[in-house]
Amino acid sequence: MAAQAVAAAASGAASTAAADLVRDRLSSSDSGRAALADVDAAPDDEQAVRSVEEVVAENIAGDAQFAARLSMLLRTSSQQNVASVVVNGGKVSRSQIALGPLTINNTRSGWLALALGALLTVLIVVLAVHGGAQLVQGDDAPPDGTPSATGASGSTKPTAASALPPTTETVRLILPDRNSVDDRVYPQADTPVIRTSAAGIHICRTAPVCQNDATAAGFVSYGPRETADSNPGNHAEFLVLAFPESATAHLAYVDLVNSMEEHGPGQERTVAGLGNYGEESQGFAMDSGPTASMFDRTVVFRHGAFIGIAHQLDDGTPERAGRLRQLAGTLADRIATANAGRIP
Repeated sequence: MAAQAVAAAASGAASTAAADLVRDRLSSSDSGRAALADVDAAPDDEQAVRSVEEVVAENIAGDAQFAARLSMLLRTSSQQNVASVVVNGGKVSRSQIALGPLTINNTRSGWLALALGALLTVLIVVLAVHGGAQLVQGDDAPPDGTPSATGASGSTKPTAASALPPTTETVRLILPDRNSVDDRVYPQADTPVIRTSAAGIHICRTAPVCQNDATAAGFVSYGPRETADSNPGNHAEFLVLAFPESATAHLAYVDLVNSMEEHGPGQERTVAGLGNYGEESQGFAMDSGPTASMFDRTVVFRHGAFIGIAHQLDDGTPERAGRLRQLAGTLADRIATANAGRIP
């Protein structure tokens, strides 16, 4: 399913968070880069897609955290329920089957991939019902205050239907850590700043609900090491805001988007389609296009009672165009995990 999502994006379809995660992961190895180059050159070639599948399988086998994150994104994009699986926008043509964000070749191997994907979906649901999801979650304990259920042995575990509480500890867990951000692009990691409110935070200054009603806020940035030249290098910034409930978070999201759209003189910020994340999302750009010396882009999105903001300030390297999707996808993944009651 992940390989088909990458192939669909390479053929011109909208990229999904799962495809972005796989592309980012495969870009870190020679075999992965070779597989991506093949599928980019020929998205409909079965051998190229199979090469991506093989490299993804190797990464799943070697990294439980990557496997868990990919599983969660695939489940989210498929809109799975315990009793059924719903896929929007299905279409069958002579050569392809289009299922929502996925495009599968209408061949014997394509149908086999679809059947295996359906089997994987059923297995994931069964594991979730019987507690098998703990196999990929590790032994981390929930933060203090997390709703829990006590089993026969007296041990506790998070209640799957409840989000983690909107506290500073949850915000700390959501913020992307050093392992979540490419240290080759962003070698310098700053210390996270965690607060019990959003009062005084610059981006909330003209957003009253954001300033007044947030129960916790956290910020962390990644960037270049200090150098003697004037090149500012690449910067990645993440802000997480927590609210008492989803309704308040929605009002704060509207406040933030409106305040960013009403920019002042000299701020050429434009609304931009930079991908969809969470239940609501909006992108903004202050660069002037592909030839701009710097990319200055921001995505604001909400999932449940949490708001995430990912900001990219990038130099002139060719790879900069896709980095904001990677940054926002990483943050959205961690917020969705917390909103599902699991530790990111």
